[in-house]
Amino acid sequence: QVLNTSTSFMCNSHKRGPWFWGSFATQGRRTVFYDKTLRDAQLIHFAASDKERRLLVHFYAFIYFTDPVIGNYFKRLVRDYIHYKDAIFCAAGKIVKALQQEGLSRGFSPDGEGGGGGYSSMHIRRNDFQWKAMWISGKEWFKNTKTYWLPNEIIYISTDELDNEFFKPLTDRLDVRFLKDFNDVAGLDGVDPNYLGMIDAIVASRGRIFVGTYFSSFSAYIGRMRGYHGMLPTDMYYGQSQFALHTHQWADPQASYSSREFPVGWIGIDGDEEVTSFNI
Repeated sequence: QVLNTSTSFMCNSHKRGPWFWGSFATQGRRTVFYDKTLRDAQLIHFAASDKERRLLVHFYAFIYFTDPVIGNYFKRLVRDYIHYKDAIFCAAGKIVKALQQEGLSRGFSPDGEGGGGGYSSMHIRRNDFQWKAMWISGKEWFKNTKTYWLPNEIIYISTDELDNEFFKPLTDRLDVRFLKDFNDVAGLDGVDPNYLGMIDAIVASRGRIFVGTYFSSFSAYIGRMRGYHGMLPTDMYYGQSQFALHTHQWADPQASYSSREFPVGWIGIDGDEEVTSFNI
């Protein structure tokens, strides 16, 4: 249902407002304003099971608060309270610590907070990945990423690819680690198997450099977690050469939304101002 409401909200005092509903219009979508009808409703149902109403969009690109104080509050709420369970972070933390300790023995120090770095990481999405144009060979992964790594640096690879031969162009040239290499360190045999992908993502998010798969929402969320950690957007790349530097320039949310995350979701959210660039 689209409500017919006043367009008085669409004023220049809101930096992103006109863009927000303007971008919806160009995509054949219409803005629904939160008014008395919605405020007084006992239940608001998002019919996401309908194909034309699927919520394949980040929360910060679906709801716009004209008051940035409120908007940033809810972005912080999602960051601080809607996250993986402690058991998942604890298991991932053991792996991050093991990687950092090995990295330290090679002369690679973690960041100043000890939360990231000491190794670098990749996410290679394969298996049932529907974006077949993003499928590149192991040779291409090495060719497209080889300049990002430091000599003798450990590279952690998060992946759903089960064929070890696929990784041979990488493992022959790089010192690679996978989740399965840390079964004993993190006690993974006793962990709920549904947690393994999330553990994998957290470990990948802590790398000095991270290279993801474009159009993968898994890679995208790793990018947002890196933003939450305070890591620079210029320390993330994509393995597909045509999208390699997509996180290095500011971009407001746009279709296809799930292909990547956007910095408005985490940059400047601890303040009360609406941010429209990396320079805050």
